[in-house]
Amino acid sequence: MLTGVEGTGKSVPPKIEHVRIYFLQKDQSAAFAQEFFDHYQSRNWKNRQGTRLSNWKSTAWEWILKVI
Repeated sequence: MLTGVEGTGKSVPPKIEHVRIYFLQKDQSAAFAQEFFDHYQSRNWKNRQGTRLSNWKSTAWEWILKVI
């Protein structure tokens, strides 16, 4: 089930194209975006506590911050 407006960060799961765009806007690679997408896709878009992500962009930003 999709919630929110596509591409805003509220749609979970996001489209891979939206994830790639977001990562590229943050000066990150498409491969790094794919890594993020694959990781959360395998987790059914849930966090470590098992709660479904409400905003994938905030989670993606935390993912990016771990490497910069």
